Amino acid sequence: MFKIKFNNKALLAATVVALGVMASMPSQAATATYKLVKTSNLTNVNDAEGRWQFDGGYVYIGNTHVGYYTRKKRVSFGIPSSVNKSSMEMTIIWKWGNYNFTVQGSHYFGNGAEVGGVSATSAGFTYLEDATFAGNHNAITVTY
Repeated sequence: MFKIKFNNKALLAATVVALGVMASMPSQAATATYKLVKTSNLTNVNDAEGRWQFDGGYVYIGNTHVGYYTRKKRVSFGIPSSVNKSSMEMTIIWKWGNYNFTVQGSHYFGNGAEVGGVSATSAGFTYLEDATFAGNHNAITVTY
């Protein structure tokens, strides 16, 4: 039969090539979808520069109530109304413990789309740092 003999240099080179291939393989991103159920009336507050919009309610994963959300949007009168967008910030406050995370991004009034990223996390949600999100006024999906 064949007798294969490896020396240390060949083994090291093969390991480096294998690690390089593994590092270049695409990784699978995880997602979590949070269903938002508004329990407060949307409140508009005008000031000299623009308009604030506030709302809040319950957060669900599937059918399980896991927390609460507070959301604010800022419309600037300095942006042409044809843009039809605002900045948006929402904090999801977990029902248990001192856990929360905040997303920031934009809200498009035409179809309700919201996109952006996770901007702050408590200790229990550090895996969401640098995550992105997309959704609407009913749900967001965080990709991390």
